[in-house]
Amino acid sequence: MGKRTFMSLGGAAVVTCAAVVGYASASAESGDTDRRIPHVSSPRKINAPLNEYLPTAQEDSVILQARSTLTAQCVQRYGLPEPAPLIDPLTGMVRETAPLYLSEKTAAKYGYRNSGQNDLGAVPDPEPDSADQPSEAQKKAMDAVMNGWGNTPKDGALRSYNERSVSKTGCIGESDRKIMAGTTRPRINGGVPVTTSTQVLNLVLSLRSQAYQAMERDSRYQSMVRTWASCMKEHGYSYKAPEDARTGAQNMAPDKAGKASEKEIQLARRDATCQRDAKYLDVVGYLTEASQQAVMDEYREVLADVRENIDQRVAAAKKINAGAA
Repeated sequence: MGKRTFMSLGGAAVVTCAAVVGYASASAESGDTDRRIPHVSSPRKINAPLNEYLPTAQEDSVILQARSTLTAQCVQRYGLPEPAPLIDPLTGMVRETAPLYLSEKTAAKYGYRNSGQNDLGAVPDPEPDSADQPSEAQKKAMDAVMNGWGNTPKDGALRSYNERSVSKTGCIGESDRKIMAGTTRPRINGGVPVTTSTQVLNLVLSLRSQAYQAMERDSRYQSMVRTWASCMKEHGYSYKAPEDARTGAQNMAPDKAGKASEKEIQLARRDATCQRDAKYLDVVGYLTEASQQAVMDEYREVLADVRENIDQRVAAAKKINAGAA
């Protein structure tokens, strides 16, 4: 079989506040002082309540296994070879509680490049198996059939193949519809029920985005960022916020081995040190829990439907997986 297929999430990583309406921000402009913010030793220690409404890694695995089975069955109806299992490139990323956090140990070793990555955010393609590789024509047809004509570049899109029509969302879309069949549908945009698992995910990511924006408006967060920026400036870096340092690192070419350059590592180490001195993780951890809890209080019924939807999809997926065993 060929290299694994990345399942498109239809822009799930980029969310807007328009996905859920009516949120009244519970601004954390309280009188709490920095002394009341507890120490957080690791991002794993941060309580992010909205993560309860995202599939766990195990749940994702169960669902993806079932969707891979359904997708393969669909592709083979077109007389094409069985595709590789689907994988979800956002599975881990969407659960991150402090995505801008950088430990001094990681910064010194990898810069902004995670272990096992060959570039900022770029994961090396897995080596394809040498045997049973589909032809180039079959690969193109498989991509078009799997993704559908609505998610395939125009020059490669197919409306039919082997006298079978190809749908707009293809076999991947079909697998999602079958998993979603009969499930509870959370409502978005003033009462419109979701129709896809991507919309369920985007609903939760939108609420997390609103909570994050509330955190950014908090005076304690703003004070922490100013402290960080002042620390960076003392050492020759004119960045206003940690995300700006990461953007700057993207313009730094890697070394000949594809690893972080010395220039990038110097920036990352200073970023990590200034985060430590500004108590970045403490403040983000404290305010993440508070801001997400405020959103949860506002949308308890919607989120209950989200969790029920996930549980139902997992149950349906387990039945499919048992039948395919």
